[in-house]
Amino acid sequence: MKTIPMIFNQQMVQALAEGRKTVTRRPVRYFRDSAHWSLRIDENRLMQSLNGGTETPTGLSVPFKVGDLIWVRETFCIGRLDEVDAEHPADRTLFVDQCCGNEYYVQKEWAASKGAEELDEVKWKPSIHMPRKASRLTLRVTDVRCETVQQITEESAQKEGVAPAFIDEFGNCPTTPRFKNGFYKVWDGIYSNWDENPWVWVIEFEVIHKNVDEVAT
Repeated sequence: MKTIPMIFNQQMVQALAEGRKTVTRRPVRYFRDSAHWSLRIDENRLMQSLNGGTETPTGLSVPFKVGDLIWVRETFCIGRLDEVDAEHPADRTLFVDQCCGNEYYVQKEWAASKGAEELDEVKWKPSIHMPRKASRLTLRVTDVRCETVQQITEESAQKEGVAPAFIDEFGNCPTTPRFKNGFYKVWDGIYSNWDENPWVWVIEFEVIHKNVDEVAT
């Protein structure tokens, strides 16, 4: 079993925390040609075949296995969640105090979920700098497969935790919004390569609301 860090933006962290996201897709690096090549995982090896020909090893390792633990990196700061003194309960407000003297890890999505205000004034640290001990969400891998990004189904797109959208990848406007259209918008906004139909790792998982070291013990 490996423990692996993975970065998620605030929107996706919220979906993880709420249990709406149970799968993620990540590019298969250095391998985009889906028009002529096919990929398949065979006993944790990534195999390739050209136009349906003989399969050969790609030389690329499968980065995740069933049972591996992914610890979520997210935007955070060092401080604590505090409350403004108020005479009336209706005037109660929460804020992130970064001058408290004690070191606590405050995750931006967590602070927002608690109703903290003025979060734009906080000096947040990028998720890539989050230390392992500050992570609060752990993902236990339950399945790994390889497919092209455009193979995503409506059901799997919903499990990605995205909001449904009207506009699809062809610029059409269906009568009802679809999760696949929402996923297309999110993917192309990050990678700008939906039309290339790249190969991706599809990682399914269960979300555990604990630090990875608590889960791994």
